[in-house]
Amino acid sequence: MATLEKLPNLSILCLYDQAFIGRKMVCTPKGFPQLKSLILSNLYNLEEWCVGKEAMPSLCKLVIIKCFNLEMVPDGLRFITTLQELQIVDMPKSFEERIQVVNEEAGEDVFKVQHVPSIIIKTF
Repeated sequence: MATLEKLPNLSILCLYDQAFIGRKMVCTPKGFPQLKSLILSNLYNLEEWCVGKEAMPSLCKLVIIKCFNLEMVPDGLRFITTLQELQIVDMPKSFEERIQVVNEEAGEDVFKVQHVPSIIIKTF
């Protein structure tokens, strides 16, 4: 990620099928300055994702698919005010519950995504 996040004109990034094989992914402050769309799919080793403050300042759409070991959305998502859509697809129930409000009970991570106008959770 250290190399990719420095590409000044990168606007769409799709990491599929073990394109990232580490356990911890880090997006540093000011990284991915023009990234508008990010898809993380089938990154089975990914357990933790850290997003620094001011990272991905242009991100509009984030899709997380089948990253079964990812425990939670990163804290830094709350600082990405440009984020318009978050899609969670085929993720563990425990992950989904962290970002949902059910019967007026907010999940642990609702505060990280409460500014996002469209949150879509799909399970197939």
